[in-house]
Amino acid sequence: MRSILVILALFVCSTQIALCQQYKLLQTELYGMQVYGGFLSTSYAADFTDFSGTVSCDKFTNGLGNGLTAGFQFELPLSNTISVVGGLGFHDRSGSLQTNSSFPIRYTSSSNGFTQVVMEQSIATSMKFLESQFDARYIVLERYSYALRILGGIRIGFPINGSFTQQATIISPDNAGFIVNNQVVQQRTLSSGDITSFAGLQAGGVVGLEPMIRISPSMHLTGSIQYDIPFSSAFNDANLSIAGLRAQCGIRYSIRTFAPSPITP
Repeated sequence: MRSILVILALFVCSTQIALCQQYKLLQTELYGMQVYGGFLSTSYAADFTDFSGTVSCDKFTNGLGNGLTAGFQFELPLSNTISVVGGLGFHDRSGSLQTNSSFPIRYTSSSNGFTQVVMEQSIATSMKFLESQFDARYIVLERYSYALRILGGIRIGFPINGSFTQQATIISPDNAGFIVNNQVVQQRTLSSGDITSFAGLQAGGVVGLEPMIRISPSMHLTGSIQYDIPFSSAFNDANLSIAGLRAQCGIRYSIRTFAPSPITP
């Protein structure tokens, strides 16, 4: 009895592997749908000293941030290897920028000696975007229940909300500080508020890789690495380009014309 069960199990496994070898992802698909979520690493390329609401300081040139991403995609196959995808997603592109400056101060009010003070100025942003993405995807590898696709397309984003906090921090010397409410502190807030100078719609490009693992004839587990390329500044009154690297995972569901069947040579 045990040997019969073992033989039956081996037969079922070998049959599934054979079907997976011959099964094509897009062959019988009418359209596909996918929900996803993931992690977003943001990179700022800047060239400004201030924007609306902030205090002018030394030039900001770069910044970094992290956030979450989630969305929905609709896919239409054009052939057995190519499909077009449209989707809507929520992306948190918050981050921070820093710049250092230095200036001389006296040791005491009655002293002629000076020392150099190094101060860091930072702007922490909170920026949430609703973005549409339209891209084309091409299957470069398909074997067993695994597929790998490359993708490229465009993004159109709209800012949902944004805010900022600008701070100054004394780096050195250790005994230097700001006088705030009759107390000596090494960090103080210069300004904060809502970001009011967004440049409206944000356009950009996207390229990436998407591996997929089939878990049933109509469902796949998906993952993707996508790089967001900015086309223009995010602000009207300051030069700030926002790029991003997204690591996403999701579940993809296929609507098919009929159940997948083996392909005869």
